Amino acid sequence: MTVQTRIDLLPVERAFAGMAQDFADACQETFDDPVWAWPATTRRRSGQQVGSPRNLIDLGELQGSQQPPVVHGLNATIDWTADHAAAVFLGAVYRKRAYSLPARNLPQYVAQHFDWQASFTKHFR
Repeated sequence: MTVQTRIDLLPVERAFAGMAQDFADACQETFDDPVWAWPATTRRRSGQQVGSPRNLIDLGELQGSQQPPVVHGLNATIDWTADHAAAVFLGAVYRKRAYSLPARNLPQYVAQHFDWQASFTKHFR
């Protein structure tokens, strides 16, 4: 007699999708956190004068450009479509302006502080 066991990954995939959405939500919330070191006091395009540490919101373009997570099985992608997303997250050197911007890698920061296990457990049923 043969005994067969079936393993259904659908609950795992649903939990993963929920966790991806929780991570995206955490990214949105973290834009407001004043945790980013900056070398000087500057005036933002919004007119606000800010020092250090600071949040990542100036006009809200980068925060507003975050796309919903795209989930395929156990892979997820979250895109930020603002033109300056790479410069903010990865840093930039402007040769013509003779200055550089430090990296403020929000996705990496959130990933380091995100409770992956709690989020997955919340969605797994």
